[in-house]
Amino acid sequence: MGVMQYHLYALEKERRITSRRRGLYKRFYAVLQFAGGQLDILDVLSQETERDILLFLIQKPEATQKELSEYMDISPASVNWHIRRLSDSGLVDSRREGTNVRYSVRGGHGEILALLRSYHPMVWERWADRLADAILEISDSEGEVR
Repeated sequence: MGVMQYHLYALEKERRITSRRRGLYKRFYAVLQFAGGQLDILDVLSQETERDILLFLIQKPEATQKELSEYMDISPASVNWHIRRLSDSGLVDSRREGTNVRYSVRGGHGEILALLRSYHPMVWERWADRLADAILEISDSEGEVR
């Protein structure tokens, strides 16, 4: 572990890689490989619960906290905590509708799906059928997939 840390910090000092801390985890990325909010997306995709919430919202836009709680089989308070983290990352919007709050993914879904396919191929394979339906819906609504 010490040797790995030494080399990671040496690469970071040489500005060949960059690191980002999210919660308990520190992740390392190649410098200049990612644009804009792609690192935020990759951080979320590395967290199983938040990734599953994000993919569910791509599949079912405007989902409520109750729908997310039932789908994820976690408490509404846990859904709220994860949604707040996703919102702080700039990936999820919320909209109050009467007594319900509806959540949706901010921006285009194509970039999220492309990063998932490139950097999390095992997850991509598990979600393949669901994602294929989501991609078809996105392409119908946005006119194209990026």
